[in-house]
This record gives sequence, C-alpha cells and structure tokens, in this order.
Amino acid sequence: MFSRAVNIHFPEQQQMFTLLSIDCDNAPNSCRLALKHCQPFFQPGERVNFHRSGIDIGDDKRIDLSRCTRWQPDALYLNPQRIQEIDWQTVAQIIQASVKHSSSLFYFRSDNIFYQEMSRLLQLHRAKLILALQEGNCSAIENEMTALLGLGVGLTPSGDDYLAGLSAVLFIDGHPAQHYRSLFISVLARRKNKTTLLSVITLREAIEQRFRESIHEFLYHVINGEQKPIQQFINEIKKIGSSSGCDMLCGMADAFAMTRPDGGNHVNQDCD
Repeated sequence: MFSRAVNIHFPEQQQMFTLLSIDCDNAPNSCRLALKHCQPFFQPGERVNFHRSGIDIGDDKRIDLSRCTRWQPDALYLNPQRIQEIDWQTVAQIIQASVKHSSSLFYFRSDNIFYQEMSRLLQLHRAKLILALQEGNCSAIENEMTALLGLGVGLTPSGDDYLAGLSAVLFIDGHPAQHYRSLFISVLARRKNKTTLLSVITLREAIEQRFRESIHEFLYHVINGEQKPIQQFINEIKKIGSSSGCDMLCGMADAFAMTRPDGGNHVNQDCD
C-alpha cells in the first residue's frame, strides 16, 4: 500500500492489478485514477469484484471504467539497418553518467557494511551475466540470473530490477539477443521463490515487452534515433520507486552496450 499506488492481489492467478494516482505514468495491468493520493481511500484486505463496466472495492467504492481510455503503446521493433545506425554506446554512456551518483544499490557509496557487500555482489553477478550472454553460455546465464534474483532490498530488489531493465532492451522484437527470451522465462519460472511476487510479475512483464510508459517512451525514442529528449525520459525512469528506476537503467545501459554492431560482442550467439 503506497500513497500513489495500490496493488490488488489475485492469489489464484498469482497476479496483481494496480490502481495508480493521476501523477503516475501508465503501466501494464494498471488503472490510473483521477486521484492525487490513493492511501485515504483504500484499505488492505478489502474485497474486490471486477465487472464489465467497473471495479467494486469494499462496501463503499466503485471505479467506473466505462469512460476510461485504454493505453496501447506501439510495439517496439528493430531491424538490422536500425541496429547498425543507432549509437548504442553513446546511449549507454548517457545512462551510466545519470545513475552513477544515484540511489542505485549498484553504486552504493556509504559506510554501511551490509549494503556495501550487497553492492559488491550485484556488480559481480552483473559482470558475470554480461560475459555469459556475450559467450552464449546458457548454464552460466542461468547461474547468474539465479544469483541476481532477490538480491537487494524492498518489494522489487535491485537484482530483479536490473534484470527487468536488461530484458526490456534485449527482448525487443528483432534484437539479436531475443532468442535468450525463453531461457529467461524458464529461469524465472523455476526460481521465482527467491524473490517477491511483485518483483516476479514486473520481471515477467518486462521479458514480455510490457513495462511502464516512461520506459516505453525512452526505448521508442532511442530506436527511432531521437537522442535529444532521452535525458528527460531517463529522469522520469529514475523516479520509479526508491531505487527501482535507477537499477532498471543499469540493466538497460548494459543491454545497449552489448548491442553494438562493431564486433565487440557476441549477443547473437546460440547457447553452448
């Protein structure tokens, strides 16, 4: 339960539906409400019923969906020509400069020994996962994904957010690393008990190319070669959660760097 978002849990489907305040951007499995703050209106444990025209919550609330507008973003797509034309390395460097002094646990710089060790492990498994993807080593990819899942703190730990950011780029239709998608899905399904339900859903959606509007707009502008406004989209992504947006950006930066078509990577290899 947050002031700007309320998660509705469906145990049978192992799924969540989110009610968002008007200040939030659009997101999968969500509904934006004409409210600044959700906290005064919704309480944990209230019964929820979905109808064709709306949602009933508790005994005194009904959300009318009859006048809602459905958010349907354009599908992202890459072709070989665009992969050659996009300056992936520059975009990666812009992101890295933006997150290096942010709230990301990947770049923790205080004297808390617990968080220092967590940051060290995040960077270690991050580097090993990148190498495994470059070499097409499926066994190593699974090991490093497993190590990153649940690594961090909060409802969506940093390791999971990093994997979500990585997936958002690597599994764009037409990306040379897209064939790893089934492996990511398989590992997540088998190792989901390592992390939170919200984190599993967020990562699963990212693998399926469903993510927040701010992330979609950022990727859309990069793919279409429009670099001028991307800093403003990076700034919007950084606002997601306490550190989730920054951790996702770390994953996106690594994915962009691996997409360089100059022979410096091997993300198009099949697994050994």
